[in-house]
Amino acid sequence: MQTDTLIEPEILAGRRLRVFSLYVDFAAAVRARWATRQIAKLAGEHWKSSSEMWSLDSVTASEPIRKMIARDAADADVLVIAMSSLERRELELVEWLDSLTEGKTSRRVSGLFIGLLGDETQPAGELDWTVKQFLGYAQRTDRDFIWHWMEDGTMNHNGWLAVSVEALLARKLPVHDLAFLPAAVMGGV
Repeated sequence: MQTDTLIEPEILAGRRLRVFSLYVDFAAAVRARWATRQIAKLAGEHWKSSSEMWSLDSVTASEPIRKMIARDAADADVLVIAMSSLERRELELVEWLDSLTEGKTSRRVSGLFIGLLGDETQPAGELDWTVKQFLGYAQRTDRDFIWHWMEDGTMNHNGWLAVSVEALLARKLPVHDLAFLPAAVMGGV
């Protein structure tokens, strides 16, 4: 048992989880921040989580900022896109996602793409179109894709998010970590 204690700090040192969030409107920013906190909570203390969050308006900033944001988003383990209204097609958002496929990513394993869509008061006229665009992006960039309608009460539980985050963390673990720390795989210790 003492061997586990001696090996654990060395093994855990390489566990990094990068989360990138992009939101379209203020209400969506609140949901994106919630999701980021939940992902870090699900990862637990055995993962060093880092996150950054930008508004869609930021992607039209100067060229150096736009490139930095695109690189960080493409390299993130988890990409969260949050938008409250699906009343119209967000072509600017889809064009930005397409631009992320142009560069090389530093991710070593399949990532996760989370869509936080709508709310209880907004029309969902372009839900089908948006989900298809997001799914296409996820397939082109080697990411699992999940989305959730953000109606009232959704942020009271994270069960719908847990399975996908756990699968991502398991992919990120080196094989030798699985042998030494089976109880801590998902931060459960």
